[in-house]
Amino acid sequence: MANIEDTCISLTNPIEADSSSATKLSDSLDIVILPSTTTITINSNVSNNKEIHSRSVKKQKIADNILLSNISRRLAIRKNLHKRLSFVTDIMFFLGILGIILMIIENEIKFSQINNNDTMSSWCIKILFLYDVNNSIQDSRATLTNRKIFLIILEILICAIHPVPHSTPPYLKASLKNIDSNSSTSTPYILSYIDIDVALGLPMFARFYLICRSIVFHSHLFRDSSSRSVGYLNKISMDFLFLIKTYLEQWPIGCLTTLCLIFFIVGSWCLRACNYLPTNEHVSFLDSMWLFVVTFTTVGYGDFTPSTYCGRSITAIISMVGVFSTALVIAVLAQQLLLDRCEKYVHNFVMNIELAKEHKIQAANVVKFAVKVWYIENKNISLSSIRYLQVRRRLFQAIHLVQQVKQERGKLIDNRIDQIDLLTMQRKTNAQTYETKEQLKTMKVKIDNIEEKLIEMNTNINNTVNDIQKTLNILSAEFLK
Repeated sequence: MANIEDTCISLTNPIEADSSSATKLSDSLDIVILPSTTTITINSNVSNNKEIHSRSVKKQKIADNILLSNISRRLAIRKNLHKRLSFVTDIMFFLGILGIILMIIENEIKFSQINNNDTMSSWCIKILFLYDVNNSIQDSRATLTNRKIFLIILEILICAIHPVPHSTPPYLKASLKNIDSNSSTSTPYILSYIDIDVALGLPMFARFYLICRSIVFHSHLFRDSSSRSVGYLNKISMDFLFLIKTYLEQWPIGCLTTLCLIFFIVGSWCLRACNYLPTNEHVSFLDSMWLFVVTFTTVGYGDFTPSTYCGRSITAIISMVGVFSTALVIAVLAQQLLLDRCEKYVHNFVMNIELAKEHKIQAANVVKFAVKVWYIENKNISLSSIRYLQVRRRLFQAIHLVQQVKQERGKLIDNRIDQIDLLTMQRKTNAQTYETKEQLKTMKVKIDNIEEKLIEMNTNINNTVNDIQKTLNILSAEFLK
């Protein structure tokens, strides 16, 4: 009883139990009791480890949240910068096209005047050119390179060229009036003549590059971050050339028609501005349109010819663009006339049915004419008769047509298989090869298991046989005794 009481005291209050009670308990029950301090130390280590792990998890979550917040903040800043760039590009595009329209209106007003007299409307429009300013500098935080600096300077030069307000001196006006009043006929301009307003106005058409920039910033491919990321991973930049290729792939006829119409209007007006009649008046817009058409199509009837070097230069540019545009139109039309995949399948199916019918008809003709040849030969008819020769000729024609139909059916099958079908067949073949390899691995594992079981069975059978032999030997020995 005393040992049991000591045991209860040591278990209920291990700190106050003395060593003697622990020794008595160990001697009586043969059980070693660990000190209580060891248990307390283990629990404290476990709790410390849990606290450290929880703290590390919390720190990792905080770091992940900070990283996600930084990424979202940068994406928001990037989106806002793209919106600002798009807005600035729209303003630049509007001002550039407005400058071109004002230049055309001012020159048309001047073309309609006689003796190049200045008007108040012409002066007002020229003054408006001074307010047509383009801010061609991009975000100041972007890193400037030599190429970017060159492009910025070139852009400023292009946007800075425009007709400036000027007036004809009084003595020149008087001389022009005297010349017109004294002479009934006017001398035509020399080839190198070009009006100063036309010379400063034609380079303004280079501002059409702003259309390219506007297309880029308003494209869904450029504004979508996922598509741009995919392009960067594949080393493809979402620039104007890439976008034009995609648009030509999606809408080839619409894109080419739009480009040709814009070039037609601009080229016709440039021909009107640079060419003159014998009366020193500008050619009409309809005549310049006709000259553009015959030059663009490289026909050149010769009823209208350029009268200045400026007009000749423009016609040369139009002819070169016409050659390249004709090649593009032919390529687009050839691509549009091709059958798509579904249409090709339907066409091949119908042709296969027709060729199968033709093959059956010609095969029946071969049998029919072969029977006729056999009948004529067995009737002892002269082999040089016209009937025999006609039947043999038709037999050979039928055989030839059967071979020709077979070849056409083979070509039809070859043409029916395109690149998509080859990729599909390759994908199916790879899948079947993978499945076959997995089945072979499974069969190999099963065969190894069967071999192990056979070896185990053989061992068990041998042990059983040995035990039976030993038993028989013991029984035989006892029986002999």
